[in-house]
Amino acid sequence: MKLLSFLTLSITLISSSVWANQADDFKHLTAPQALEKAHQYHGTETASIQVFPDHIQAKFKDGSNINIPTGDQHLLSIAPYEFSTHPCGYHVPTGCQGELVEKSMQVKITDLDSKKVLKYGMVKTQKDGFIDFWMPKGKANLEFTFNYNGKTVTKVLSTVDDAPTCITTMQLS
Repeated sequence: MKLLSFLTLSITLISSSVWANQADDFKHLTAPQALEKAHQYHGTETASIQVFPDHIQAKFKDGSNINIPTGDQHLLSIAPYEFSTHPCGYHVPTGCQGELVEKSMQVKITDLDSKKVLKYGMVKTQKDGFIDFWMPKGKANLEFTFNYNGKTVTKVLSTVDDAPTCITTMQLS
């Protein structure tokens, strides 16, 4: 019985140490690095990570909470879809799942205020079905157009104040 108690305590301490090390490592990341790490945690229940307009919040199993500031950038994580989606406001890269997984599509991003094309070319959705775009904060009129398999969707998005970071309303048709 003493051996079993010792083993249980040892496993608990090792597990706690692993979670603590992950939280310690996470707090030294930049916002883009933290987002990339969050993608590695997707579906693992290692941590719950949510992206807000001004910070990335990570909650680890050991109870530690880490906030990483996003600085002058605002994440727009977009999941274009054909048939199914989910409601979302602030992206949870450890849990959100889009329909189109690892699919290549064309994107054009235009700042409608300056008429400048910010990005034009091919992008690929990630394993979670999303495409991440770090955009400058304070932009009210960013037009995103996606083309996929002969279908198109266009939407004007914002990075002003508390604008959403999770965009799941762009249905291709």
